[in-house]
Amino acid sequence: MNYKSIQWKIILIYGLLILVAMEIIWVYLFKSLENYHMTNFENYIEAQATGIAFTLKDNMNSKTSLDNIINMYLGPNAYIKYLYILDKYGNILASSTGEKGKMLTPAVIKALSGKQGMETTNDNNSNGKLRSIAMPVVDSDGKISGVVYVSGSLKSVYDTLSDVNFILLSATFIAVIITVILGYILAKTITDPIKEVTKYAKEMAEGNFDVHINIRSDDEIGKLGSMFNFMSKRLKTTLNEMENEKSKVEAIISYMSDGVIATNDLNRIILFNDAAEKMIGEKLAMDEPIEKIAQGQLKNTESLIFCNGKILKSFVSPIKVDKNIDGNVFVLHDITEQQNLDNMRKEFVANVSHELRTPLTTIKSYTETLLNDGVDDEMRNRFLYIIDKEVDRMTRLVKDLLLLSRMDSNGKLNLTEANLNEFVEEVLYKIKIEAQKKNQKLLFCAGEEKRNVNIDKDKMEQVILNIVSNSIKYTNPGGYVRVFTKYLDDYAYIVVNDNGIGIPKKDLPRIFERFYRVDKGRSRELGGTGLGLAIAKEIVTAHGGEINIESEIGVGTTVTVKLKY
Repeated sequence: MNYKSIQWKIILIYGLLILVAMEIIWVYLFKSLENYHMTNFENYIEAQATGIAFTLKDNMNSKTSLDNIINMYLGPNAYIKYLYILDKYGNILASSTGEKGKMLTPAVIKALSGKQGMETTNDNNSNGKLRSIAMPVVDSDGKISGVVYVSGSLKSVYDTLSDVNFILLSATFIAVIITVILGYILAKTITDPIKEVTKYAKEMAEGNFDVHINIRSDDEIGKLGSMFNFMSKRLKTTLNEMENEKSKVEAIISYMSDGVIATNDLNRIILFNDAAEKMIGEKLAMDEPIEKIAQGQLKNTESLIFCNGKILKSFVSPIKVDKNIDGNVFVLHDITEQQNLDNMRKEFVANVSHELRTPLTTIKSYTETLLNDGVDDEMRNRFLYIIDKEVDRMTRLVKDLLLLSRMDSNGKLNLTEANLNEFVEEVLYKIKIEAQKKNQKLLFCAGEEKRNVNIDKDKMEQVILNIVSNSIKYTNPGGYVRVFTKYLDDYAYIVVNDNGIGIPKKDLPRIFERFYRVDKGRSRELGGTGLGLAIAKEIVTAHGGEINIESEIGVGTTVTVKLKY
């Protein structure tokens, strides 16, 4: 028998309820009867003591009279067990036990003061309890002439209460037995239909949807059976519909751009699409363990996967059947480009923060030094020069950032037609003095044909100035920087060549990234912001052109700008 079932829980609850109710009744009834019998007993001995005191009103001095009174009130069936007559000093004049001497109990002392005293004491002649009353005897003159001390045994009271206890115990035992029997019958009428529903539910879980429960009542249990029958019919219909939907889902999955792989509870493939094979770069097979594909990178949690030269993000959703996980669905999303852009953004933010922090730190330190009184004029001028230089550097940096921001947001150009040879020559004239300071040769070779191009002169001037100034900066004194134009097919070219220090091959792929520097320390020394080539690329791209760099360490660098006519 399953003692954890609802049936036994109902029986236990009913039994406990009756037991608690009977206990409450028992306590209440016992206390009421105890109070009732004790009150009656006290009233009885009080009445007896009052009668004796009245009889002894003017007869305290007669020894014969006292003995007769004691014999009269002590009968074989009387509740009074002991009787003492005391004088006004507490001396025993007469007693039912024949005792002599003084008797000064709390009740007697109270009676000698003119008040009635009541107390409970142990009976020295037995194991019972005595209830005693001390009643003052007042003579005709209103004076206390003695005390009547009456003691009655409480045995009869406690015997009666003991009988009541036995009756209540028997009643409680019988009530609990009857409750358990009735509870069992009641619980059975509730649990039997539930067991039947459970049995058929198990058959349904095993695939039998033709089960039918016989409805025997119209109560909640009957309604449960009716709903179960309705559910079995609906499930059968729903499963047929699911089969149809399954074929539709499979068709949709096969044409999804994201990769989809489904596995069973043993982590073996039960479904995949062509996109998943292309992303992972390997052939998949049904019933293949998921651990064998993508170098075992597919896990039951959301994760990044690196395979086939791509970065894939895996989203996992469990397949639940009857609240149990019966497998997983992996959705693969190609985030290679997004990840690269995110990395560039983070690096850009870090670079901007670093580029601004360096001059600000310098300005802060020199400003604090200037605020001290111990700085002479020469040092003050020197510090102010450095501060001014750092401010100019920050200004250039902010200006370049604003330009990049404008190019990113709209990239609009103010295009005008210009002769490319003349335009380049004018721009080089503006920077010629920088080459002369380093004793360098700045040469310009114009293409034989004079072609006009549609360009934004201000922005394209910035491109040429940036490229040529870089060549001048990173070419040693006495070197050369050559600029020439040429025209091939539908494109015009501006080529800047120098015999400077060159750029390592590993740095060439990132040379146009924002804030990327080959030699960070030297670049900052020369006043660069790290944004020049990035701006140049943005401007050239906005013109629909291209910009490329070729370089070799110790030989030189060649930058080519390709523009449409």
